[in-house]
Amino acid sequence: YSVETVTALVALKIRYPERITLLRGNHESRMITQTYGFYDECQRKYQDGEVWQLFTDLFDFLPLTALVNRGIFCLHGGLSPSLKTLDQIRELDRIQEVPQDGPMSDLLWSDPDPDNDGWSISPRGAGYTFGKNITHEFNHQNGIKLIARAHQLVMEG
Repeated sequence: YSVETVTALVALKIRYPERITLLRGNHESRMITQTYGFYDECQRKYQDGEVWQLFTDLFDFLPLTALVNRGIFCLHGGLSPSLKTLDQIRELDRIQEVPQDGPMSDLLWSDPDPDNDGWSISPRGAGYTFGKNITHEFNHQNGIKLIARAHQLVMEG
């Protein structure tokens, strides 16, 4: 029921524009929607690719991050070694398909690694892992209290 879910979320955003914020995640891309079944679901329900195309065009316009109460930084994935400030994130050209790599991709794919410091290549094949020191440095530099993210792999959950 992915089509119905995203439709309901968009309807809520339209109805309550100041109370609902939708952020783009790594699955809101053409490649991932084709890989994980959203394209097939649209084809099955609507018998052509136009609905899928409209949804993926919409996904291109979703914000990558949000700042809540000037202290909670929200995003799907994680930090990027190319982005040190919130202003740099605001300057990204986000209205596009998610690139294979680079800062936009990092924001959607990267993960914290509490067991290591610094940056490492992500085992996911996109983005990076980053240590507590990177999180503390980013938070301090940007006056952030907390990073809230969604992109967490849980093997038994």
